[in-house]
Amino acid sequence: MKKRLLAGVIIGLMGTGLGLPAAAAIWETKNQWSPQWEDRFSNWVRKSYVRSFFTKGKYANIPHDCADSAYYARLIFAYENKLPFLIKDPRYPEREKIIAEHRKVYEENEGKSPFATIEEMISNDMHYYDDLPEAERLRRFMKFVGDVVGTNSLMEDTYPVRVDRKWFRPGVVATLPRIESSLNPLFFGDSGDDAIVSAGHAQIVTDVDEFGVIHYLKSTVPAKIQDFQHTTLNSFVPGPKGGSFRYWRQPQHYGKAEDSLPGYGIDQYDFKGVFEDAVRERLALKQEKKTARLRRLAGEVCQQVKERVPVVEDAWQYKQKIGLRCMDFKEFDAHSTPSRDGKIEKALKYLLHSANGSGGKDISQVASYLDQACGDIEYLPGKQISAARFSERLMQGKVSSDPNQNPAVRWGDQAPERLGCKQYY
Repeated sequence: MKKRLLAGVIIGLMGTGLGLPAAAAIWETKNQWSPQWEDRFSNWVRKSYVRSFFTKGKYANIPHDCADSAYYARLIFAYENKLPFLIKDPRYPEREKIIAEHRKVYEENEGKSPFATIEEMISNDMHYYDDLPEAERLRRFMKFVGDVVGTNSLMEDTYPVRVDRKWFRPGVVATLPRIESSLNPLFFGDSGDDAIVSAGHAQIVTDVDEFGVIHYLKSTVPAKIQDFQHTTLNSFVPGPKGGSFRYWRQPQHYGKAEDSLPGYGIDQYDFKGVFEDAVRERLALKQEKKTARLRRLAGEVCQQVKERVPVVEDAWQYKQKIGLRCMDFKEFDAHSTPSRDGKIEKALKYLLHSANGSGGKDISQVASYLDQACGDIEYLPGKQISAARFSERLMQGKVSSDPNQNPAVRWGDQAPERLGCKQYY
């Protein structure tokens, strides 16, 4: 999810250590991207971009959300190997509007801070933070990049990639832009004309195993210091106007037609049947056994339900902090769970489809797998629920994604209250 192209401009300017324009780049470029460097990037993502990357080690304590985590992989690898890092500035198309709204700030600070200097591209050659040590200069640059990029800007800095074992590799990003109406991003059903809201999401491929199972790492909003979450499921079916599997543009690729770029492919838009199965079969070297697949998918559901627990709790604590008033759009967007709950439901449908070949809503068919995968989950202090029981509530529409509701409503223990708060999506 993201982002805030107009919001946060003033905040971004505060604390930037404004001074005279600096003369040094964020880091010096000594190498250039090539097929060999792309192979090294892919291997680095597979081996080094681990769940604790931003909570342990030299990159600890860097906040990130889903789009940030994809960009930061490319940025950090480029930094460590003195390669160029070049992306489009998402603010550039609205440059005049942004400057008009904050004219005094921009007039006083243009050229002194990246927040007050909107150019077409963002790169490691930007001359800011020269008075800082190299490690801190990098972190400040990452903070700036994270504040302006989002799932929509990922669509500008990447291109659709072919689904085969040569080009579909670690470093590929599954990107769903934030849009009001899109192709149906579900595991099931074809891409119809139903208008839906896409909150936007991105997750980076870290491995493709011998069974064709894709392993991803992902983050969530709001941006914070957090471990990555591992998953083997994507949350959408690619479409020309929706999300897609994408790879990074090198600096020289900007301005070129997508279909001229290495590994470009739109075969992902034409897979038939259940998309997850079609992709797995395309990439598999050997077949995954049915019982292994059911255990894996049950584990996915369990993990997603567990991850929901602190999200609901954080939302309720925030609701109390603001005096129980209705959340505005930004607050609702940060604390609601329609996308998260939708992904759990999609994972359940895929689990059921893998079990019986037809799907449906009868959780009893997979309850044993769910219970073996995670047992009971403490969802509220002193209260536990099995993944199977929660799944039944979710499929029956008893679970609420509205962050204005209390936790008992969010988990389906009681009916929603009439609060008069706006449902933004």
